[in-house]
Amino acid sequence: MTAERLVAERPTGTAPRPYVFPDVRRIAVPGGGEIVAAHLPGRPIAWAGLVMECGALHDPAGLDGLARVTGGLLDEGTRSYTADEFGLAVEGLGARWTWSHDWETQSIGIDVPVALLGAGVDLLAEAVRRPAFTDADVERFLADVATSLQHAWSQPGTRSQQAYRRALFGPESRFGRMLDGTPTSNARITGDDIRGFHAKVMTAPGTLLVAADLDAVDLDALAAAVFADAPGASGPADVPAMPEPPSEVRVLLVDRPGAVQSVLRMGHTGPPRSTPDLVAIDLFAEVLGGSFTSRLNHQLREVKGYTYGAGASFLHGRRIGTFTVAASVHTEVTADAVTDALAEVRRMREAGITEDEFTTTRAHVLGSMPIHLQTPRGIGARLREAVVHGLPDDHVTREYAEVVAASRDDANAAAGRYLRPDALTIVVEGDAAVVEPGLEAAGFAVTRVVPEE
Repeated sequence: MTAERLVAERPTGTAPRPYVFPDVRRIAVPGGGEIVAAHLPGRPIAWAGLVMECGALHDPAGLDGLARVTGGLLDEGTRSYTADEFGLAVEGLGARWTWSHDWETQSIGIDVPVALLGAGVDLLAEAVRRPAFTDADVERFLADVATSLQHAWSQPGTRSQQAYRRALFGPESRFGRMLDGTPTSNARITGDDIRGFHAKVMTAPGTLLVAADLDAVDLDALAAAVFADAPGASGPADVPAMPEPPSEVRVLLVDRPGAVQSVLRMGHTGPPRSTPDLVAIDLFAEVLGGSFTSRLNHQLREVKGYTYGAGASFLHGRRIGTFTVAASVHTEVTADAVTDALAEVRRMREAGITEDEFTTTRAHVLGSMPIHLQTPRGIGARLREAVVHGLPDDHVTREYAEVVAASRDDANAAAGRYLRPDALTIVVEGDAAVVEPGLEAAGFAVTRVVPEE
């Protein structure tokens, strides 16, 4: 039996090793397409995805959510497969199908054994280039979406998020409404709208992403499968006009009679993904609200007992970003929670983070970045990021090096530059009869709003 040895002191870590992102190859395809591929020697699993410029900003006026339902229908039946047959074809390859959408783009991807990547990309091309959009499939899918949206809008948080975006970006901007639209906007969508949207903006070539052992892959064959039936042309959507940011804190109240909790959204616009201060911003944001041990969660949950959890983060879009504090708190402490959260944002801007907070947070970021890059799909996600935001092929290598070289002063300077505690938009969704007097007593001027559904 081996004797146990007690370690009295925590072992110290070593200096972080450099991280280098896999070699990236770009191949221009006649007709406007492009392949962006990362070489993963010896990997038995591959990932391929197609990025298309057809996000929510391409939605026609009055049809918010059209991009989302069109993309969601791509694997629900094609000219060669019914919806069930397509699902069985994916499963037959031992593959995993993924789809995502955002304001600018949609992305379809497939994880598959590298030896079957060609067959997997054939299915991807079949879905994107030759969807069926039969009346029966459209009717069934729209009914499912309607049920999902009705459920979402019956839950706390959706109305506050709608009111929050409207306040930040203005009612006329597509940014000022929900990514997936509302029950009302989706109810207007027809099969002809879906077929027309696909024909107008989803027949463009797009960018094919590949993360695989490229020595075992025929990129020319993949290009032929994906780009052969891509005659269209599409590009970035028009840039929505931005309203002037507020010059003071404003509180908007969405009434939810009888609510036992209040949903809080607090924030302002932020920089895009291309900002040179990305690393410094994300470091101080992690300390403020990005983890379970963050200041916001500690103060609002552990110290005050207002909530099960509170957090804050910057989301960096292609054109603009947002900074948002989010929490759900007991109704009776709504005003106190708003006051305390605002104080934490202000304290971060004015005093910054401590040396211990910085050291711990940087170590966590350095340790977690490579974990997210262990799979071909993880590598593919960073390829997609480069394509969507126009970043260099080695942006992950550079980002890791910037984290290694970052200082506490960098993070604190970014907090002073990008946090605006005196110009926050605060949205409270809760029982107005109960929470409004408390908010006013705390010194906030409250405006009631009714989100558009």
